[in-house]
Amino acid sequence: MLFSFYGYAVLAAAFLNIPIAAAVAPTDEYTDADPAQSGYLPNHNMDPAVVDSSQFGQLWKIPFNAQEQFYARPLTYTPLAGGPQLLFLASTQNWIRTLDAKTGAIINTRQVHTPFLQSDIGCTDIANTIGIVGTPVIDPATDIAYFFSKTYIPNYRAAGNTGTYNGVYYFHGVNVNTLQDVAGFPILIDGSVSDNAPSKYFIGGTVLQRPSLAQVGSVVYGAFGGHCDLFNYTGLVIGVDVNQKKIVTSFATETGPLVPQTNVWDQNGGGGQGGIWMSGMGLSTDGARLFFVSGNGVGHQNSGTPASGSSGLKTLGEACGNLGIGAGGALTLTDYFQPYDYINMDGGDQDFGAGGIALLDTGTFKGTGVSRMAVTAGKNGKIYILNADNLGGYRLGTGQTDGIIQTIVTNKAVFGGSGSYPLEGGYIYSTPVGYPTYAYKLGFTGSGVPQFNPVGQSRENSAGRVGVGIPTITTNQGRAGTAILWMTDPDAGLRAWYAVPGPDGFLKTINLPQVNGLNKFQRPAFGDTRLYVTDANGVLYCLGSPVNLPLNCTSPVSFGSVALGSQATQTVTCMANIAITSINGATVGDAHFQVSNASLPQGPVAAGTIFSFPVTWNLQNTVVSNAPNASFGNTTPGVKSTALTLLTTNAVTGYSTVFPISLTGTEVSSKAYLSLTPITVDYGGVVILPNQATPTISLPFVIANAGLSPLTISGYAYTTDDLDSPVIVWTNTTFAADGTAALGHGFTSGSLPPLGTVLQAGQQISVPSTFTPVDGVADYKSFFNIWTDGGKAYTILEGSASTAPAANFSISNGEGGWLPPSNLLMDFGKVAPGSSSSRQIRICSTGGSVLEISKSKPPNGIIRASAPGIDLHESQTIPVGDCAYGGVLFIAPTLDPNVPDQVVTNTWTLNTNDLNFGVHEVQITGTIVDTIVGPVNSTGNPVYTYLGCFLDNAPTGRLLPQQQYSDANNNNGRCQTACKVGNYIFAGTEYQTECYCGSTPPPTQYLNADNTLCTFACSGDGSQHCGGVNSYISIYYDATKYSPGTGTTTPTPGTTPGDPVTVAQVANYNYIGCYSEGTNGRALTEKTPAVPAAGGTVESCQAACSAYSYFGVEYSNECFCGNTINTGSVAQVSTDPATNGCSMPCGGNQTEYCGGVNRLDMYQVNGSLPVPSTSAVDPATTPTGGPFVVQTVGAYSYLGCYTEATNGRALSGLQNPESGAGNTVEACAAACSKYTYFGVEYGSECYCGNSFNAGSVLAPGGSDPTSNGCSMSCAGNQTEFCGGANRLNAYQLNATAASSTSSAASDTSSGSATPTPTGPGIVQMVGNYAFQGCYSEATGQRALTGAGFTNDFMTIELCASNCVGFSWFGAEYGK
Repeated sequence: MLFSFYGYAVLAAAFLNIPIAAAVAPTDEYTDADPAQSGYLPNHNMDPAVVDSSQFGQLWKIPFNAQEQFYARPLTYTPLAGGPQLLFLASTQNWIRTLDAKTGAIINTRQVHTPFLQSDIGCTDIANTIGIVGTPVIDPATDIAYFFSKTYIPNYRAAGNTGTYNGVYYFHGVNVNTLQDVAGFPILIDGSVSDNAPSKYFIGGTVLQRPSLAQVGSVVYGAFGGHCDLFNYTGLVIGVDVNQKKIVTSFATETGPLVPQTNVWDQNGGGGQGGIWMSGMGLSTDGARLFFVSGNGVGHQNSGTPASGSSGLKTLGEACGNLGIGAGGALTLTDYFQPYDYINMDGGDQDFGAGGIALLDTGTFKGTGVSRMAVTAGKNGKIYILNADNLGGYRLGTGQTDGIIQTIVTNKAVFGGSGSYPLEGGYIYSTPVGYPTYAYKLGFTGSGVPQFNPVGQSRENSAGRVGVGIPTITTNQGRAGTAILWMTDPDAGLRAWYAVPGPDGFLKTINLPQVNGLNKFQRPAFGDTRLYVTDANGVLYCLGSPVNLPLNCTSPVSFGSVALGSQATQTVTCMANIAITSINGATVGDAHFQVSNASLPQGPVAAGTIFSFPVTWNLQNTVVSNAPNASFGNTTPGVKSTALTLLTTNAVTGYSTVFPISLTGTEVSSKAYLSLTPITVDYGGVVILPNQATPTISLPFVIANAGLSPLTISGYAYTTDDLDSPVIVWTNTTFAADGTAALGHGFTSGSLPPLGTVLQAGQQISVPSTFTPVDGVADYKSFFNIWTDGGKAYTILEGSASTAPAANFSISNGEGGWLPPSNLLMDFGKVAPGSSSSRQIRICSTGGSVLEISKSKPPNGIIRASAPGIDLHESQTIPVGDCAYGGVLFIAPTLDPNVPDQVVTNTWTLNTNDLNFGVHEVQITGTIVDTIVGPVNSTGNPVYTYLGCFLDNAPTGRLLPQQQYSDANNNNGRCQTACKVGNYIFAGTEYQTECYCGSTPPPTQYLNADNTLCTFACSGDGSQHCGGVNSYISIYYDATKYSPGTGTTTPTPGTTPGDPVTVAQVANYNYIGCYSEGTNGRALTEKTPAVPAAGGTVESCQAACSAYSYFGVEYSNECFCGNTINTGSVAQVSTDPATNGCSMPCGGNQTEYCGGVNRLDMYQVNGSLPVPSTSAVDPATTPTGGPFVVQTVGAYSYLGCYTEATNGRALSGLQNPESGAGNTVEACAAACSKYTYFGVEYGSECYCGNSFNAGSVLAPGGSDPTSNGCSMSCAGNQTEFCGGANRLNAYQLNATAASSTSSAASDTSSGSATPTPTGPGIVQMVGNYAFQGCYSEATGQRALTGAGFTNDFMTIELCASNCVGFSWFGAEYGK
């Protein structure tokens, strides 16, 4: 496996010293941006002349599923076998897709798991579902895409199919050509322990895999953080060796005795935190090391005493870490940086780890004592410039501050990180929330130490809310002058600028096609001349230049270096792709570049014609000016670029009529030329606190000689007068004895070059300057001017000072007023079903500085924020004297009557940059009080409580068998009153008008779990539900006689419930259980007595079978006798008639049960209640207690005992989806309900699949468990067999059992094996009768009642001949 920069320029490969994958197309992007996360991408043919023209537009867009979102960025990849470039997508709904990157045509799609539900964690950072969130990585050596997917294992740690504690993560490896799992994948991450903290183990439900993945060699690394700082979690970096297919390393950020360590999974902060999320930016790597930045942590090991980066820090919250990659991919902490004020950052929720770390190109970004540089920024308003080889430890700087290369104080929160551009001197970029995108250029101090200086910004502000993306820079094949800076925005969509600021200090905007607000923390993904982004609604956009261009011309055209006062000419060569009627002329964006229309072809141009024309860059008469606002052309030295556009009339329709060409070159001055940047040095604001030292802020500016001759500094002065005033009073700069120079009132520098300093050609000096609010609270400004023999220039120095921010917090009381600030409880009180109520949270800025919300985790659900992410959002600023509000809604759902009061709770967690404010966790509560109908008890509470909506089409008959009435006045209260009179435990309404009663609990298998299908309005009260379409019934229960989930009821003493009972004894026969029919016929076959005219009863059947050992009653009226119970007839586990199926009342006595559909109430002479085996029962013995092979379960039928596959599992679709300790055949069937096959193994294991893998065959030994090896009892039910060692009891959906001699058929298309059921065929036509299908019996009676007969030698033809004269006939039970 190779780790590469997609065929970048040599400088990129040299930087990482990593081989480049030869098979990868040069424009592929098979990991998030680049491995170093530098954000510089030179390999996608993005030409600014094309992008900044009408030829660049939206090529296509594709919406996907409702509520599906893409936090993982798209990847572009060309498979090893060749073909079109693919686009690989992964979503929060656990869908993965491949598309044609050019056309957008969907190639393959697959959902790998059920996604985890956002509602199970109560954190709204990611909406709806949480599946694949971190950006995958594709291995170009194998065509395999790797990613982490969040899902559930039902009943894994807690009862239920979902829930936080049942949440897990799988690591997948899928073939990008098919999207199918590679052998050995997926790998369950849950339960793995940390290398550096063995007591910490992985619980997938409590953590989030947010950062993009990184692959180094054969190991793929992923980082994990928390959900809104909820639950017991620890930041982790986990490495999976994709060759060994196992976890090889797990590094925890918070360890040691100072870190809380409990096994209480839902204890907030219990694991120490230190999460790694970085707004989705990837782990950065140089091939030998991994770098990350973490968020809030606890257990502060560093508490004031300086510590080196090699000190082995165990509490890596609010830290940047360097993890060395050792043998086998193991990770160990090599170095770290932790800001000196990190404890304050923790207190203010100013996550250092809100942004990732970018490793900068070593060919450009270096200097004295620094070979490798890195940049990171977070929510605390600082940009940190680090030495990647010596990150800085803790408090190793002057005065125990940060010992790093540089700290750029912006006081502006950053999410997502920084981008870089290594050409034209070197730049980095940062986009704070709600502010412009800022450009910083690399400079150097007098001793050559690297320093970044602010040199420009965008005119546009980013969205004033969390979600701004990561700066990404492209060039056209690595050429200077072609750099484009790209940014995604949750409000504005996609933005772009020329990456090098103009002379006016602004980034020139490139107008792009409008797309919707993009999803949070994105960056564009690039292919060949195309880019891809996804919006907040899950829509995928492709932007690029049209495919049908009329010409193919030289681009870009480079003029090299051209001196002022001279000119240079280059030739542009073009070939016509189609027949062109005429070339109508050319235009250029900069008048210094000149082209004559006369030099262009005149008249028609045939397809294939090659022509050339000259372009001249004329600087002969250019007047150089270093005035900041010069606007004609480019009048300052440096790299210049513009677009030349050819205009055509085409002879072929469907082709563009404009063709842009890039022109670039470097403008040089033979004389000295002064450059002073930035135009404005904005120190921002400082906060003055009482009884504390006056704070200061330091920022650099750069004095540079952009000319080719030496430059001499002749003077410094400053003024506060406007520079356009007729009279300006200048104050000469003076130097104090210690060398400190005055730059204006409140502004100084200790390193200003002395007068007479000479700067050689191209030399620059970074001058640190300091703002000190010498007059206290005030605004400060100075125009600082420099005079040289290469011109003069000024920069504006500005800053302000104010008192600290302060927050006033309050909650509305619902009556127009506000609760005291100390009250953190928002109580909605009692709320009626179907109603809504609202409250507000108010935060007012009452201090002297702008207040910022540093943390906001709004509620979602029944109680939710009215505008999450907009009102009271993270990084929202509140001006002094203003207030901000956040609405809270309580939207009570509609309820059926008599639902117990529901207490609903939620929280909104908030913090600000007011250091005295602290985390405010607003507790929000309310009680939904339901409507009461029907009879009430002595306390005024309803007798009947709502149980749920049930499907009333069970094959055993109605769930509640006693109908009370059916009329137009039906409602639930009236029905309950009627059932109360009859002493029934359950009351139900159906089909609007019908009322039913009963005393047997309805089986939960018929429950509509989300209560959405009982939607019929009661005929007597339109506000109530009385059942629903397709036989759904609304059921209520008497809570004094039934407890949901127990399956048992308690009759009222002295009363006779309306439902029948199971007769326990009759004559000398005892009841031994509810039995199924046999495998190949009736359970009892020796006698079938006639049905009495008055209907069957248990007593009449006993009398008819008195000469036999067994008798059984079935279908209400049928009676069977025998001396053996035939093969396959087994006792049902449950004794509850509603569950085991023996629930039909006897036809001759409605107070007794007489079996059911394919179920017999079985009686034995002097018998008891053991469970018979699956073989025939000797009449002289009592049936044994098992275990037995379950033959059918739900819609599945037993196939046989199967071996595992040759090279892995027999079934690999889903492994162990349910609790091992509770494993039964029934539980495994339920967990595998979406698959064609399932199998149980080793007693406690469950496997699902849609095909058997190669080599899995019927085990030798026939059907005998002791011979075939499937002889282990189920862990959850010792009366059932659940496979054995490397043996599975296998089941197929709607299958016929395979014989012991059949084998698995090979599927030649997939290489897997699929069992082929054997057995007789279905007769399609006999006489005038045609086969209609396999039908069930009717509810409570036979499907066909016209006539009936049996014959031990029954055939379809014989049955047809006996049914002549009837429209229908059916054959059953073999005879």
